[in-house]
Amino acid sequence: MKHLWFEKGAYAAKSARQYIEDEFEPKNIKKIAVIRHAALGDQVIVRPFLVEARKFFPNAEITLVTVSNYLYGTPSELADKTIVMKSREDSKGLSLKEKYQDYNQLDEQDIVFDVAGTNRSYWLTLLTKAKLKVGFPYTSFLCGKLYNLAVFRSDFQPEVECMLDMLKILGHNPTYPLDFAYPDHRLLKDTTEPYVVYFSGASQLRKILSKEEMRQVIEQAIEHQPDVKHVFLEGKNDFEKGEFLQDLADAGKLAIQPCLPLNELVEFIARASLVVAPDTGIRNVAISTHTPTVGIFYATVPFRYTPLYEQHWVVMNANGSKPTSDQIVKSIGCALKSNNNNR
Repeated sequence: MKHLWFEKGAYAAKSARQYIEDEFEPKNIKKIAVIRHAALGDQVIVRPFLVEARKFFPNAEITLVTVSNYLYGTPSELADKTIVMKSREDSKGLSLKEKYQDYNQLDEQDIVFDVAGTNRSYWLTLLTKAKLKVGFPYTSFLCGKLYNLAVFRSDFQPEVECMLDMLKILGHNPTYPLDFAYPDHRLLKDTTEPYVVYFSGASQLRKILSKEEMRQVIEQAIEHQPDVKHVFLEGKNDFEKGEFLQDLADAGKLAIQPCLPLNELVEFIARASLVVAPDTGIRNVAISTHTPTVGIFYATVPFRYTPLYEQHWVVMNANGSKPTSDQIVKSIGCALKSNNNNR
């Protein structure tokens, strides 16, 4: 079992087994690449993988590969090098030779970890020479054809854990709670003026409550939780602005926080008592700072982005119907009560 810690729950080609048995030693690994093509929330959750990879491969140069339309929140500070591939839009008009050059940016690696699973990451993985090519495909078709080592992904396990399975299969034992290399709510939370943050934005409109529904949630929460400050966090998009709550702000019942630069946003979230949001990057930022969350789910699955080892509340209905304001406000109360008990 030397450096190959699985029985039935993964895939290892003969070439991978032979390399791991005869040559593999984490301290001798010199170059690894981590491919991650995704928006803010998905960039955030790759951070523990980079932290743990640094521990497991202490002498390796880590290259992070991202894509040009998803640069916001890229954790370049956790890698030694960052390579940016062109997005679909940016690659329009490129010749076949130029597209090949874009897909062939990586030099030879010891290990390639594809934690993206996109068409671009497939091409990059295919064209990069490496001793181990590790992925977490939903389909077994890619096992043996693209990846010679693979773990399996599920909608019922947090995606960050599926990523870490790529290190666990080689014998690494990650530290929990996970280290996201971000400001930590457990050290920074504001106990002098506790505040709840509400965010009503997402990459897809189908994930969010209407303005009327969000207003109802906030009004009820203000009534039920008079001893905390209530803050509506604006996003950069027009539909993420808080003008529909301006009268509550004028009455002193609510604060509206304009969109923040990423470094300020992370600390603002880390100091909050609770973050209430749909399936969106802001909720993942809260998870990454160990800040309790109430997640509103009805259009996407909640289990892929909900840690198992900290207190995060998911408001959902088994039949997929939209949660009511009463359900959401009840979860807010439970979360705040639990937070107070853990002080």
